[in-house]
Amino acid sequence: MSVTNKSQLNKKDIEVLVQQNDPSISYTKPKETSTISKYWSEFSQIYVNNLKQDFIICDKCKSILIYKSSTGSGCMQVHSRSCQSKKENFNPGSHQPKINHYYKSNGEKKIPKKIKNAITSCYVEFVVQDGRAFRLGQGEGFISLAKQLFNAGRIMSSSSNIVIEELLPDPTTVSNIC
Repeated sequence: MSVTNKSQLNKKDIEVLVQQNDPSISYTKPKETSTISKYWSEFSQIYVNNLKQDFIICDKCKSILIYKSSTGSGCMQVHSRSCQSKKENFNPGSHQPKINHYYKSNGEKKIPKKIKNAITSCYVEFVVQDGRAFRLGQGEGFISLAKQLFNAGRIMSSSSNIVIEELLPDPTTVSNIC
């Protein structure tokens, strides 16, 4: 996305820049004074091309909020009380997300429930057996690996005996590449 010369962008434009990690966007904290809100420790002011925007970002969950200094820190206070990321960090046992929280809905094609349930069961088993966090499946690296394995399966679908272990690299191979 190319940033126009407009000094103030709308929330949607800011969200796109944040998602794309655009170099024109930057975040700063205001200078600490005796009158500054305590909530600034959890938020950063958004700038685009060094121009201050009427938006702030939650440092924990990356939610973007409308903020004007004239209206005060009320939006920060409200968000801080409900920030899911903060709840998970401070109370890991309560309000734990369910496994389906980690799957994004795919509006293009409906995945059959039988396949979705099989993948969910296998994913839970993988997490438990290997002692991993459920968030592992949200990481870019994991998603990239899953896509590559899926594509390999599609290409090799005519082969009747696909040995998955042969698709995965040996740990010594990986260490030689890095």
